Amino acid sequence: MRSCAGYCVATYVMGIGDRHNDNIMVKRSGHYFHIDFGHILGNFKYAFGIKRERTAFVFTPEMSYVMGGRSGAAFKRFVRLCCTAFNVLRKHSATLINLFTLMVPSGIPELASRDDISYLRDMLHLAKSDEQASKLFRTEIDNALNNWFRRF
Repeated sequence: MRSCAGYCVATYVMGIGDRHNDNIMVKRSGHYFHIDFGHILGNFKYAFGIKRERTAFVFTPEMSYVMGGRSGAAFKRFVRLCCTAFNVLRKHSATLINLFTLMVPSGIPELASRDDISYLRDMLHLAKSDEQASKLFRTEIDNALNNWFRRF
């Protein structure tokens, strides 16, 4: 549950795309980990002119089912962990943005200039209060759970 919460928040803030079953792995211990980070900072893929990323991150009804469903105690704890992690990142936004700025000369195509970092800044919603940011993230969780395209 904690690794899933961390994954959802990190994917949202850093705009990591191309998340599908072949890029989301689960260790025997149950921890989530990801591979293939070729699409970051909102540089999402299109297939036949159709935007593949319909939600900010992947969180399926099957994932919530393992946590007891939307009314389960573990799911509610998951939501709280997501909101807490999101607000912690927001509190440390200057450090995160500076780290990405230091990576500009690295040659990553999606991170070629300081302008590319604006996606990260936008996703942190720095003008919002912690309560507003938590509400926004809860909405993103609901959007992911209600995404029929991902299940299709």
